Amino acid sequence: MANLAGPAHVLLAIVLAMLAGAIWAGIAGFLKATTGAHEVISTIMLNWIAIYVGAYVFGQGGPLQGSQPSAPISATIVPSGVIKFFWGDQTLGGVNVGFFVSLAMLVVFWAVLNRTTLGYEVRAVGYNPDAAAYGGISVRKNYIRAMAISGGFAGLAGGIDMLGTYNSIGFGTLDVYGSSIGFLGIAVALLGRNTALGTGIAAFLFGGLLYGTTHGLNTSAIPAQLTGNLTLIISSSWAPTS
Repeated sequence: MANLAGPAHVLLAIVLAMLAGAIWAGIAGFLKATTGAHEVISTIMLNWIAIYVGAYVFGQGGPLQGSQPSAPISATIVPSGVIKFFWGDQTLGGVNVGFFVSLAMLVVFWAVLNRTTLGYEVRAVGYNPDAAAYGGISVRKNYIRAMAISGGFAGLAGGIDMLGTYNSIGFGTLDVYGSSIGFLGIAVALLGRNTALGTGIAAFLFGGLLYGTTHGLNTSAIPAQLTGNLTLIISSSWAPTS
């Protein structure tokens, strides 16, 4: 049983992260279903609510602040809950099992969206809510569960990121780019045309841009102090304007 403690702790943390993401995104789906609130606007607002709640919880004097009294950061994840890197160095952007989980989730996304009744209903509501309702599909229910599933995927990604890369969460630092990560996700989805293959390729593209522009990109075309904003500029140009 002792040998199972590590995987069990990681699995439990991942499941809880997915559940939290599903609940949080489900709120936006509920607002969409009941009031017609645009999901982009409501999720942006929910992002900032989460950031400020986290800043209080993990900030100086917060109930979950770590052992460093002057640092707004959580305690470090216990060793049994850390996802190990199997290639490269953690501080230099190595690779852990999350890479393969991401590829697997692309397959799951494709299968659910294209090979299940749930996926058919979600696509029908997305294409034309009025026609879907006329065909007997519950538009409100599909708004909520589509957002909840999306939040579950986001929680999975965030959980792996925390367990594998950062091992703690800090506010007032650059650990979490809360003000831009949503727009980056929108850009990836739009560029990938909401398909599994396209989204995967777009994610690799923006991941390379983000890493390259924040880890020593040196070019005479763009001042070094501005290269970190290159990905933000590109992703913001894909964000919806209305």
